[in-house]
Amino acid sequence: MRLPSFQLKQPLSLKWKWTILLFLVFNLIGVASLMGYRHLSQEQALAAIKANGQMRLDQTQSVLKAAKLDIDRLGTNAENASADDLSLLTALENSETSLRLYNSANQLVYETRRLDVPTVAASPQVDIYPYKKQLFVIGTVSLPGRDGTAGTLQYIYRPLQYQDWLAKQQQLSSWVLLAILVISLVFAYGLARYLLLPLEYLNNTLDLVEEESLSTIRVRKPRSNDEWSDLNIHINRLLDKIDGYVQNQKQFVEDVSHELRTPVAIVEGHLQMLNRWGKDDPEILAESIDASLQEITRMKDLVQMMLDLSRAEHAEVDYKDEMTEIYATTRQVFNNFVMLYPNFRFYLDSEGEDKELYVKIYRNHFEQILIILLDNAVKYSTNRQEIHIAVSASFTTVEIAIQDFGEGMSQEDKQKVFGRFYRVDKARSRQKGGNGLGLSIAKQLVDSYKGRIYVESVLHHGSIFYVEFPILLDKAEIEKNKKKVLTKSL
Repeated sequence: MRLPSFQLKQPLSLKWKWTILLFLVFNLIGVASLMGYRHLSQEQALAAIKANGQMRLDQTQSVLKAAKLDIDRLGTNAENASADDLSLLTALENSETSLRLYNSANQLVYETRRLDVPTVAASPQVDIYPYKKQLFVIGTVSLPGRDGTAGTLQYIYRPLQYQDWLAKQQQLSSWVLLAILVISLVFAYGLARYLLLPLEYLNNTLDLVEEESLSTIRVRKPRSNDEWSDLNIHINRLLDKIDGYVQNQKQFVEDVSHELRTPVAIVEGHLQMLNRWGKDDPEILAESIDASLQEITRMKDLVQMMLDLSRAEHAEVDYKDEMTEIYATTRQVFNNFVMLYPNFRFYLDSEGEDKELYVKIYRNHFEQILIILLDNAVKYSTNRQEIHIAVSASFTTVEIAIQDFGEGMSQEDKQKVFGRFYRVDKARSRQKGGNGLGLSIAKQLVDSYKGRIYVESVLHHGSIFYVEFPILLDKAEIEKNKKKVLTKSL
């Protein structure tokens, strides 16, 4: 038979989970403390009772010895006892005390009050005996006679006040236990709510982010420097990054729309002209077709550059295990440009080229960065068609510098040159086929591989673009990647 399963309609919130956990912990501590206190109090009370019984037993024994009580004279019953002996024994008893006298044959000869308590062997110490849900303090001592030991005195002490105190303690413990339950619940709920206040504030802030603008809402940093503070810092960084992505996306869409609007309008204008009257004129037809093809090519290049930019944003993830030898790759790109642009003079200065220097970057991406920078240098060169490439390495980084002697740029342009669709000379860039995405792609690639790119420029005197990458120093990783490359080539 399948047992019915119990399932909550709604899962417990984190606040109530913490409340239950803290409630159980506080209850455990409270009950343990209460039980410990009760045990200690009872031990102290029993120790006091035992000491009191021992004192009474010693006093009784002293009195009997001083009175020279003759147990042998008592015989087997109290009929043989003298009136003085009986009055002495009666005077020693009270509402909580009973005396028993045993002769040398361990026969009961006298009992001041009949109690349903068993006989206990003689001992110099008082002991506590629970019997039939009652507590008795019993002590037994030997009494001397004429010929040695005449008998035994058993002192029975029933602490009635302790029984009353114990009952009150039990009642008090019940009330204290109830108070512990209530206080634990209230304190646990309050503490759980206090501990989760940063989380509640975080949830409220994120709700506001959903309702309002992402760019205006951030999580307030708590006063304490703890894990909540670290979490808020990371969330704010994430919000900043998301906001940056959103703003870049908006700007990207606006820029793409603006860039595509012109070629689309040109193609549309030529098609409308041909549709009206130009299709019958071979010269106009050829001119319109040629212009339209140029604009379509421009749009195709723009789309390709946009795809390259999108891929560059994920380069670190897609090519995280790749590496490139800097000197050989730079030399290869240098030779390609020497061949492509015979009218330009290219110079390569690479110290330590006889050594191998590796950087964690996909080879095609490194080549793409160099091509973008060299193509830019060629494109914006003026009268002095000369380009210098320098490769230098420190202990931890390698730097590639590409210098041209062309137009240069202003300080304002330097701050914006790596932005998407930004062109220093828009008219000239359009004539040369530039769309303002090349340097954006280069920067995105460099950033993806934990590198750094920046520019130094003087207007009308040229520019120097610098690219820095951390050097791969792990020899084991270098050998591993070499084997991987060799395996792929085979």
